[in-house]
Amino acid sequence: MSRIPARNKPLEKEPLSRDAWLDAAAAAIAEGGFDNVRVLTLASRLAVTRGSFYWHFEDHEDLLVSFLDRWRDRRLRELSDLRLSGGDTEAEMRRIFRLVLSEPAWNTRQLRVELAVRDFARRDRYAAKIVEEVDRARIDHCASLLENVTTDKQQARDLALLLYVTTVGGRVVLTSFREGEAAIDRIENLIADIVAKKGGPT
Repeated sequence: MSRIPARNKPLEKEPLSRDAWLDAAAAAIAEGGFDNVRVLTLASRLAVTRGSFYWHFEDHEDLLVSFLDRWRDRRLRELSDLRLSGGDTEAEMRRIFRLVLSEPAWNTRQLRVELAVRDFARRDRYAAKIVEEVDRARIDHCASLLENVTTDKQQARDLALLLYVTTVGGRVVLTSFREGEAAIDRIENLIADIVAKKGGPT
């Protein structure tokens, strides 16, 4: 008796994860801000139905809150890379300046998302809270590092604020600045001279 070959079953598509929806939201935010985040648009982009969305999120607001929470958590985890490793303090500070001034600045999508989050924070209370938490953590972390080069805690905090403002400004300006890497080198050396050498006269 001959066997009839079994038909190959179509591969079942794996259900989308919560992070897949948040990644899609991030892409939409990078392209057009938070007003660009629409459930139907995301579902179409992901080639799924709205049912997948409601499996992970209660509603549109839950999606935005979840995105902001993930954005905050990832930004706070990034701070773990900005630590002194026990070597020469000035050299270590220069390494950290390089990290905060260059690598994030060239990630265009990350820059666009951060700017969009900050813009959204101007009109959304929860987003404002998230931005405040990230700003405070970044400045506190930087101030703790700068206490290795100055015993004046107020000076360390002022220098941390200077570094942070320069970093955020650098992300906005240097990403498209035609001098690119050369400009970053000059800014890094200038900040290193100001910060790693205790900020000049006290």
